[in-house]
Amino acid sequence: MLALRLILFLVILASAGVIVLGELKLSPLLEEMKEKEKKVTEELGKEKEEHTKQKDRAMKAEQERDAVKNDLDNSKKAEEEAKKAADAERAKAAAAAAETGKAKQETAAVKTQSAEYFELQKLGLTPPIIRRINTELPQKTNELNTLKREQQLVNVQLVKTAGELNAFLNPKGAVALPAGLVGKIAAVDPKWDFVVLDIGANHGLLRNGELTISREGKLIARIKVAKVETDYAIANVMPGFKKSEIREGDAVLTPSSLTLPPQK
Repeated sequence: MLALRLILFLVILASAGVIVLGELKLSPLLEEMKEKEKKVTEELGKEKEEHTKQKDRAMKAEQERDAVKNDLDNSKKAEEEAKKAADAERAKAAAAAAETGKAKQETAAVKTQSAEYFELQKLGLTPPIIRRINTELPQKTNELNTLKREQQLVNVQLVKTAGELNAFLNPKGAVALPAGLVGKIAAVDPKWDFVVLDIGANHGLLRNGELTISREGKLIARIKVAKVETDYAIANVMPGFKKSEIREGDAVLTPSSLTLPPQK
């Protein structure tokens, strides 16, 4: 039992020695680790402090950026408002210039009208007289046009009557027609050898008047007017003076001194 206690004491003593020896060996390492921990802690503190400073600087930079952006936005807005105001002023100026030009034109027109009014007054044309003339003028114009139409009808009838009288007094003689008389063949009857003309008494055509038919500058035949109406006439083809067949649309004109040869 004593031996066992002695062995246990020696074991405990050896363990203590090992522990003491271990502490002696680990002590410098622990001190070194503590120094490193201290340095790391200090560096970490510096890093945190620098990080805080950088964060503050970044926040300050963002604030400055936001302030600059706000200033730019305000500046742009102010520029747009100034442009709108300038455009509005230009529009007002253009409108004012247009109104001024219009006023000048109206003033010039009034001056012209005033001068014309005084000129009319010198001629005795007062407003009541001008109004009366303006009222009566259309009526007088219509009456004048009616008289002209009636005169034209009378003249046509006179020409027609004169032609009929001349034909009655001289049934076989040729009647002189106005120089430069021109018309066209409106219809042809080859069986009875007569044609319808698109000219009549209102063109100066007379009964028994002789006309020449031509096509493309070539003489075709000669005709003698048998019946005259206001705007058309009927004529017979003169025997012996037909050179070729007559067609609708052939020209009819006052004959020249040239006489067509008799048809063979």
